[in-house]
Amino acid sequence: MGGLLCMAALALPWVARAQLEPARAAYEKEDFAAAYKLYKPEADKGVAEAQYRVGLMHKFGWGAARDHAEAARWFTAAAEQSHPEAQFELGIYYKDGRGVAKDMVKSAALFLKSSEQGVGIAQLNLGRYYLAGTGVAKDPVAAYYWLTAAAQNGYIDGMALRAPAAEEMTPEQIKETNARAKQAPRKAN
Repeated sequence: MGGLLCMAALALPWVARAQLEPARAAYEKEDFAAAYKLYKPEADKGVAEAQYRVGLMHKFGWGAARDHAEAARWFTAAAEQSHPEAQFELGIYYKDGRGVAKDMVKSAALFLKSSEQGVGIAQLNLGRYYLAGTGVAKDPVAAYYWLTAAAQNGYIDGMALRAPAAEEMTPEQIKETNARAKQAPRKAN
């Protein structure tokens, strides 16, 4: 019986992905009205990817009313399931006070969760936060690490933004942080 439950649990992500394929196809064709109709029932069932996509559609007004509070609600639902892109989007909402009350500490915490899952743009934003002490304690080593990770993830601004952090670090700290950053999380595409 335990083996059967284990097999069913392993099949769930595949089944969920298969159910989302028509929605994804409509979304990629920019037929957002159709995508919304297909994603929304899955979002209502708690499927994180569908919740994230419904949030995006409300954020931009694609196939759904542009409604930042509604987008924030869907991003929150997906972020609570550790969806990395939803965590990033919700972090932006907290940064800007869009759809939620502005809260830089929550923004930083969400950027960290997303960064730890390899989302390069979240790493870039988190590095900036550590550089300035926004929502987190100012920390040039952490700033340098996350900015380097972002650069390795294709966000080359991270390399340029490291300079102010490096000015506050010893050569040994730079060397150690560069070595650690080689192992930084990267999002598989």
